[in-house]
Amino acid sequence: MGYALVFRAMSVAEFRRRVAADPVVAAFRDAGNGEPTQEVADTVVRIALAMGTEVGTTGHSVAGGEWFREELFDGVLAGLVGADLADHLLSRSLEGIVWSDYPMVGWVLNGELGEGLAGVREDLPSDLDEDDADVVANVLAALRAAAEASQDLVTVYG
Repeated sequence: MGYALVFRAMSVAEFRRRVAADPVVAAFRDAGNGEPTQEVADTVVRIALAMGTEVGTTGHSVAGGEWFREELFDGVLAGLVGADLADHLLSRSLEGIVWSDYPMVGWVLNGELGEGLAGVREDLPSDLDEDDADVVANVLAALRAAAEASQDLVTVYG
């Protein structure tokens, strides 16, 4: 078993509107927000996966989480697209929900994608091994697909 990070191009405004309108999320928000219950997390994931178009996916083995998050996202990708964008791809607070356990949902606005991708060259850093390069290439391809479609991006990581 492993973990997947799924990228979906869509309107974040519409996604947030649907999440906010869901009765499960509304009750959670009214109760004080914070780390979501499993029911809240499942609801948000269901909404995310039902919207937009999948533009990419990548992942890691159960044992590869630290490598994936710290080395690739906090390291390589943060250096390429910026720390905030890299961080928001894995999780970003949403309607009072703060993600700290799987599944997590992230989102990035199209303007943020454009800013992050502005300085990224086509060729990847030469010091990446094959596994690292595959993940980084998949992430950049998903970001570019959403940006080229003039869409925002929502991710589900779990």
